[in-house]
Amino acid sequence: MEPVRRELRVRGAVQGVGFRPWAARRARQLGLAGAARNAPGGVELAIEGPPAAVERFLAALRAAPPAGARIEAVDLRAASPRGARGFAIETSEEGRGGALPRLPLDTPLCDACLAELFDPASRRHRYAFLHCAACGPRAAVLAALPWDRERSALAAFPPCAACRAEYDDPEDRRHHAEAIACPACGPRLRALAPDGAECEGDPVERAAETLGAGGIVALKGYGGFQLACDATREPVVRALRARKGRPAKPFAVLLADLEAARRAVRLAPEDEALLAGPMRAVLLAPRRRAGCAELDLAPGIAPGVADLGVLLPCTPLHFLLLFGPGQAPGRAAPRFPALVLTSGNASGEPTLHGRAEACAALRGLADLVLDHDREVLRPNDDPVLRSAPTGPIPIRLSRGSAPLVLPLPGGLRARAPLAALGGELKCAPALAAGSEILVAEHVGDLGSAAAADAARERLADLARLAGVVPGALAHDLHPDGVAAALARELSAHPVAVQHHHAHAAACLLEHGRSGPALALALDGLGYGSDGTLWGGELLRVELAGFERLAHLEPVPLPGGDAAAREPWRMAAVWLARAFPDGAPSLPWHGRRDPARLSAVLALAARGSACPITSSCGRLFDAIASLLDLADEVSHEAEAALALESAAEAAEEGWGALVLPEPGLAAPPLGARGPAPIPVVSLVREIALARARGADAGRLAAAFHEGLAARLAGAATAFARRLELSSVVLTGGCFQNRLLLEAVRARLAASGLEALVHRRLPPGDGGLAAGQAAVAVARASLAGRCEGR
Repeated sequence: MEPVRRELRVRGAVQGVGFRPWAARRARQLGLAGAARNAPGGVELAIEGPPAAVERFLAALRAAPPAGARIEAVDLRAASPRGARGFAIETSEEGRGGALPRLPLDTPLCDACLAELFDPASRRHRYAFLHCAACGPRAAVLAALPWDRERSALAAFPPCAACRAEYDDPEDRRHHAEAIACPACGPRLRALAPDGAECEGDPVERAAETLGAGGIVALKGYGGFQLACDATREPVVRALRARKGRPAKPFAVLLADLEAARRAVRLAPEDEALLAGPMRAVLLAPRRRAGCAELDLAPGIAPGVADLGVLLPCTPLHFLLLFGPGQAPGRAAPRFPALVLTSGNASGEPTLHGRAEACAALRGLADLVLDHDREVLRPNDDPVLRSAPTGPIPIRLSRGSAPLVLPLPGGLRARAPLAALGGELKCAPALAAGSEILVAEHVGDLGSAAAADAARERLADLARLAGVVPGALAHDLHPDGVAAALARELSAHPVAVQHHHAHAAACLLEHGRSGPALALALDGLGYGSDGTLWGGELLRVELAGFERLAHLEPVPLPGGDAAAREPWRMAAVWLARAFPDGAPSLPWHGRRDPARLSAVLALAARGSACPITSSCGRLFDAIASLLDLADEVSHEAEAALALESAAEAAEEGWGALVLPEPGLAAPPLGARGPAPIPVVSLVREIALARARGADAGRLAAAFHEGLAARLAGAATAFARRLELSSVVLTGGCFQNRLLLEAVRARLAASGLEALVHRRLPPGDGGLAAGQAAVAVARASLAGRCEGR
C-alpha cells in the first residue's frame, strides 16, 4: 500500500513534557518516518508511512499522550509523501504563532529519576539536579520560547560527553531532555553560613545536621528560596515564627509520601491525585487529630484552625533532605517525619530568588542557606488549594498551575492586546490577546515597593513572551489605591474595573460564560461604584457590565483598616445595630475596656468619620469576636478561619439554636436602588444565644447556615424575577468551604446552578483575569456600537 503523509500542529501545553521524544519513540515503534519540532503555540509533527501505522500513531496521540501534556487542539492536514527516512527532532521554530504562549510548567521529580537519585550505582546518585525529559524545572528557568536549553538558565551548563550521548540517544529517557545535567557538568549546591561564607562538606548533609540540631535552613527550590525546620519540635517552630514575624498564620508541612499525608489529614480521592500529581500543591485539608499526634507535629504549626497545609516532595533536594545516605523512599523511614516548608520572603512580598538579595534578607532568619548556581528567571512559590467536598478550591496560582491560558467565551476577541494588574493584594497579572487570556503566577501584595517592581517585571515578561505590546491596562476601581496609581504609571490607557464585577467575571471566564447570570460576590472590601466599600454583593453580571441588585446591610467601618486588624470593632458596631437599646450581658472580651469600646461606638455614630461597608468578611470578623474566637488578628482571614474551624469542630444538633430566616424577597418592579439583605437579626439571635450560655462552636455553625440561608434566599428571589438560572459564587469568603457548600446546596434545592471557582482563585488572585475579560468585553461592545 502506498505511504501517506500527515502534518500536524499540536496546540496546548506540549513543550517541556517530553512530547517530541514521545513522538519519536512511537513513530519508530510503528515504522514511521517524519520529524518534530517545537513551534510557537505547540509542536509541529510530520508523520509518513503505511496508512494503518499512521492511523495507529494518531490514535495514540489522542488516547495516550505523554504525561503532563495538555492538548487543546490538533490541526491535521494530508500532504504528499516525501520519501522521508527515519524520524528527526529538528531545530525549534522561533517567532509568533498567533496565540498566547503555553509556558512549560515546572514538574516534580518522576519515579524513574527518584529511583536513580537513590541508586548507589548511578552516576547521578544523590545529585540534586537530575531530571529527564518528563520532569524538572521549566517555567522557572525559561528565558524565551520555544522551550530549548539555549533559551533557559541551563544554557550556562553545557552538557558533558556522557550527558550529550544520552540527549542524542533516541532510546534513552533523557533524549532531548533540555534540563539534562550530572555532577560533572551541571549546577551545584553550596551551603552558606549566615555571613555568606561557604561551608565545607556535603551541602545537603550540612543542612540536615542544622535541621536536626533545631536550626532553620533556607533552601533554593525551582522558583526561589523557602525556609525549612523540624515540624515536630515546638520550640523550633516558635523560633521560626519569631524570626519571620509571623505569629499565627499557619505553616505548610512537607511530608515524605502520600501515606503520611493520609495519616495527617482527611483526603478525598481527588485530593490524593492532586497531592501526588504534577502540580504538587500545598493542600489545605481537615486534620486527623490522631494522625497528627502519630506524626507528633508541633501545635504551633497551624494554631487555632482545623485545616493543615500538607505537600509532598517536588524536587530532588526535598527527597535528599528527608532521606539520608543509605536511605531510600519506600525502603526506609525518613530521617525527618515532617518539615515546615514556607516561603523565604515576608508575607505579601515577592519570592526571594537572587543570591545577593536572599543572603541579605535571610541574614538573622536562617542558620544555613542551601543555595545553588542555577539561576531562577521566573520566580514562583508553591500553589495552594483547599480541600472541599465537591472539589478543591484554588487559593494561589503558582508553580505547576500557572502561567495559565483561558479562552475568552462567546467568540470574544481582544481588539488590541491589553493587560490587567489585579488588586492591592495577591497580585497575579494577566494579558489578553486574540481570543485568550494568559494569567501569570502569584506575585504578592502591591503595598510593598518590591512587589510593585515584581508586578512591573511580570507584566513586561508576559508581553515579551507573547510578542505583543499591550495598550490598555485594567486595574481595580479604587481611585486612590496602589493598583490604580501603578496602572497610571505604566499605561497611557488605564481601565478601571469594579472589584466585585472582576471577581464575577473571573468565574464566568473559567466556565466559558459571558452572562447574564447572578453573582454572590463576598469578600473583605472592594471600592464600589457609589464610593462606599462593598463586600457582600448580589449582582446581575455580564462580562461587559453589571447591576447591583442587593447587598448585606451596610454598617460603619470604625477606624478603617484598623477594623480588619481588630475584629472587636466590628462586633461593637453590629451589636449596636442589633440592640439599639443596649446589648445583653455577654461574656465578650470586647467589653473589657469600656472606654475604648465607647470611643469606637462614638466614632461609628458620626457618619462622616467612618466609611460605610457591606463587607461579608467584616461580618465574619464581628461574629468571631462576639464568640471570643478572635479580637485582634495578625493575618488576613484569621478571624474567619477561627470561626469556620470552630463550626467544623462543633457537635451536631446546632440547627435548633438559631432558626434561619427566609431569604430576601425581590423588591417590586420599579423600586430604586439595591435591596438590603437582612443579617442584623442573625447577629441578634447569636448574641442572645451566647448570653444564655450556648456553645461557641455550635453558634459558629449556626451563623454559617443562617448566613447561607439569607444569601441563597436573596439569589433565588432575584433569579425567579429575572428568569436567570445560574449563580456565580465568588470572592474570598467563598474560600470558606462551609459557606460555599451550604449556599450551593440551597441553590441546588431551588433548581439553580452554582458556578464555583475551579481554576482561578475566588479571592484576589483571580482579579486580573476578570479585569482583562471585562476590558475586552467593554471594548468589543464599544466597537459594535461605533460600527452602527
